[in-house]
Parts: sequence; structure tokens; C-alpha cells
Amino acid sequence: MPGLRRKYLAQLIRRIAPFLTVFAAVYIATSLVFYFLERSSGMTLFNSFYWAIVTISTAGYGDIVPNNTAAKVDAMATLFIQIFLLGFLISVISTTVASEQQKRSLGLLGTDLKDHIVVLGYSSVGKAAVRELLGQEQRVAVVAQTAEEVPNIRALAPEDRLYVTYGAAAERDILERANVSKAHSVIVCTNDDAANMIAALNIRAIAPAMRVVVSVGHPELRDTLRSAGVTYVASPADMGGRLCASAAFEPDVATALEDLSAGDVRSDIQEYRLSEHTPLTGLPFDRAAAEVRQHTGCLLIGYARPGPNGEYATFVNPPADAALSPGDAVILLGVLANTARFRHWFGVDQGR
Repeated sequence: MPGLRRKYLAQLIRRIAPFLTVFAAVYIATSLVFYFLERSSGMTLFNSFYWAIVTISTAGYGDIVPNNTAAKVDAMATLFIQIFLLGFLISVISTTVASEQQKRSLGLLGTDLKDHIVVLGYSSVGKAAVRELLGQEQRVAVVAQTAEEVPNIRALAPEDRLYVTYGAAAERDILERANVSKAHSVIVCTNDDAANMIAALNIRAIAPAMRVVVSVGHPELRDTLRSAGVTYVASPADMGGRLCASAAFEPDVATALEDLSAGDVRSDIQEYRLSEHTPLTGLPFDRAAAEVRQHTGCLLIGYARPGPNGEYATFVNPPADAALSPGDAVILLGVLANTARFRHWFGVDQGR
């Protein structure tokens, strides 16, 4: 990540700046002293600087040597100082490397990920969301609550797809560390509804147009969060309750709904946005459904359309003559092999 490398190099330069200053002072002083002590022997200023760098570097070619006691004392002092400088340099570099490596492993240096999805909180909801996103090959930035969680989360995916740090999800510096301003969307799912609300407001302040999804334990907060500009509010308790109720008298429907919401099982529901050049643009819904079925084997079950305020309204099983327009997002159902075939035929990755 170029940005992180620049930060690392800048930190390293700041740490070795004192060494460079002392080294330059010793080098110049040694060269000048040697010149004044040996000029009676025909020493030039250039040769004096040459002798000093050869001596300090311990190369010691022997082509220029001190010819009097005072010059020899100067050479001895220079070598002693060089030993201490070398030890200082090794200590600074090793300490900086170890410190920066630790910061990087804990995500404290931030990330350069762009168009990624930020997950604030690694609760049970966050764990499920991260697994699903990684299964869908999305780039993800996770903010865990404690440093102890970071190594286990980092093991889930390579560094170019997964960034992990820790801290309070509602703090702005944590949001900036996760590069929220360059993200595609944010999922806020800590176990604290108050922290979730503060985080959502801070995200809106950093990126007003950001798509923000919030998980809440109290469904009555749904309207409050929507009025604050949250794109979607999920209540795991509500969803779980509906699935349990459905399973009580129509168990296969509940199983199908649970399977369809996960991308790592046999089938999936996916969403693709239409543009001027996508195959289904301008077609009535029944013809679009036939085209999708013929070319990919998937079922077209609906579409979403943006309203005047920019919010999307979803239409499942719409009228047959409903025309699909650029900007709409089609919703389809299929087994994983068929959805992969659709992605290839459609020419655009899933998501909106």
C-alpha cells in the first residue's frame, strides 16, 4: 500500500534524523581537523574529506594515513565515535521497524483501501457480515473492539482484501483510519445502539452521500436512524423472530429464506445495476425475465428504482410490461453456477 509505505519511510527518516545530523557534524569536523593537522605534509582538503569517509566507514584503504601523533589521535577518536554512531543507528532502525510492524499488524497506520465496505463492530452480526462480504469477494475494513481480536480477523483474508484495526467505532479518528471517506458503504453493528447512532452521525459528517447500514437491538430506533440519513436499518431480533414464526408453520420457506440470504450455499439472490449498455436496459420486465432465463438459467424476480429523493423503491414480481431503465437495479435468483453465468453475460459485477 503506497500510502502506508510513505508513512513508514517518513517515520523512519524522522527517527534517524538525529543520527544523520551527528554523523554530518563528525564527518565535517574530522575532515577539517585532519586537514589542519596534515596540511604541512601536502594534505589537500579533498583528500582530507576522502580520508574521513574511508575511516568512518571502516573501509581503510591505507592510501592516506596520519603522519603525526595529533593526526593519529584524531583518527582514533573518529573510530571510537563511529562505533557509538553505528550502535545508535542499528538501535534506531531496529526499534522503528519493530514499532511500525506492530502498528501495522494492529491496523494503527490506517488503510489505503478504496471502494471497500467498512464494518464497525465485530459482534455476532459483524462476524456474519464479514464472512458474507469476503465470500462475495468484497474488500473489507473491520473495526474490532479490542486489539486481541485483530490477529484472528486478519487471518480470514489477504491484506489486499481485508484491513483490520480496533477502537471505538464512534470516534472520528477511527473512521478516518478505516478510510471511510473512500469507502463504498459502511455497516455499523456494535452491541451498543447509542454508539451505533453516534457512529452513523459521524459517518454522515465525513461522507454525506455514504451508504450507511445500521444494526440495532431496539427496533423502535429504526425511524430515528432513518431520519438521520441512515440508508438501511436492520434489526436482527425482528428478522430472527419472523424466521422463527415462519419456521413454525412453513419450515421450508424459512429454510429457503435463510439459504438465499447467504452467498456461500447452493443458491443466492443478487442485485445488478443497469446502465445504458447493459443487456436488459429498455426491455419490459417479462421479456427481460425471459432473456435472463434463456442466457443464464436465473430467475428475474424484481427490480429497484430510484425515486426523486434518490432512495430506491423495490418492486418484486412487477407487472409484465414494466420497462427497465438505466439506473434501475435488477434482482435475480439462481444457483451459484447460474449467477456466475449471469455475471459473465451481463458484464457488470453485482451490487449497487
